[in-house]
Amino acid sequence: MDLSRFHPVFLVLVWLQAVLCHVEPPTNVTLHCRSKHNLLTWSYDQLMPGLRFKVFIGSTSGLNGHPSELWVDPPALQADVSFLSKSDNDYYLEVFAVVGKNESEPSPQDGISFSYFKDSLSAQKCFVDLPPVNVTAPTNKTVKFSFMHPSLYLHMLKASPTAKPKKKRYDSLKNLPAFDYDVVIINERHHYGFSCEESVCEKMLPVVAPQEQYCLEIKGELEKMLVKGTQKYCAKQYEEIPSLSNNIVIIVVIVTIVVVLIVLALVLAMLYIKKTRPKTSLPRNISETNNNQHKQTLPPFEEHISEAEVDSPTPLLPATNYDFTPAGTPTTEDVFRMALGIFPRDDVCHTVEVGQPNGEGPGYMGGRSLEEDGTQNPSDYPSGYEKREKVVEVALGPGEQAEGYRG
Repeated sequence: MDLSRFHPVFLVLVWLQAVLCHVEPPTNVTLHCRSKHNLLTWSYDQLMPGLRFKVFIGSTSGLNGHPSELWVDPPALQADVSFLSKSDNDYYLEVFAVVGKNESEPSPQDGISFSYFKDSLSAQKCFVDLPPVNVTAPTNKTVKFSFMHPSLYLHMLKASPTAKPKKKRYDSLKNLPAFDYDVVIINERHHYGFSCEESVCEKMLPVVAPQEQYCLEIKGELEKMLVKGTQKYCAKQYEEIPSLSNNIVIIVVIVTIVVVLIVLALVLAMLYIKKTRPKTSLPRNISETNNNQHKQTLPPFEEHISEAEVDSPTPLLPATNYDFTPAGTPTTEDVFRMALGIFPRDDVCHTVEVGQPNGEGPGYMGGRSLEEDGTQNPSDYPSGYEKREKVVEVALGPGEQAEGYRG
């Protein structure tokens, strides 16, 4: 058998085996390191069955018991390497794609070197974020700033990296490391250096020239790590606004003054009334005398009453002349007059009683005939009428007579 015939076939099989054993390396390998939170990410074009990713870890001062390899299964395309955060160490990372016993070339080819040491020669230097800064302008010649100590801020982020900063005391961190930092006021050439070992770092800066807005740039060093802010921290120009406490004090003072004035006015009014009021009341006759004297001193009141005039064209009452005739003849001589009254029955003269036609007796005593019979008693006749006074004619004197009624 001629082996030369199988040589091309053998070459094809070897080529296919080599193709099948080749694994593409990952691409876009990137390390995100900030505030001791390190995340390594990459991408891969085609995911196949049995594909895995291997992360190789190297360091200049050891790993302190941490593994030198990390395995990641798809579809995950990242690895958390936050444990590589010592500020006195440099680290090195590579990523491989592995299928069975075959693995790809490392990615990136030169690897990724990084460190938190601010003076490291590594290609990538990681830093720590400056905590949130509060900037105010208490006067038009000063600027005040304050922020949490970076060690407390890192401790808080380590407990929850995605949590927002909250004001909280960490009693376990009593001895805080020194934080040396520099502050620069933008638009001014002055640099200020400070050191902080307290939970809250705060300072007051003088301002050379008043500005509409004061902005600061702050950066420093904490345990050989770089600490810097990612933004400018600004405050508006000083505006004197009275505080709430001052307003309350002013209101209390005003109210107190008003109350005191009212009380003084009432006291003075009571004293005045007490002094002007007499201590003892005067007797009635004296008070009446005083009143009369007071009345006499008053000028007399003259009342002018105009006489009413009648404008009616016709008189209100008809004018009628009445003639009055005296009952008797006037005389100038002394006349003897007897008293009027009822005389006894024997003294009555010429009295006449008129009876009723039906014989029932005089029910009504007529006034025309006043002569009465002395033998008859008017009370002996029954009458259907009430008893009425009798008309009595009494002779009083010569030429005079009077009429009266007798019961």
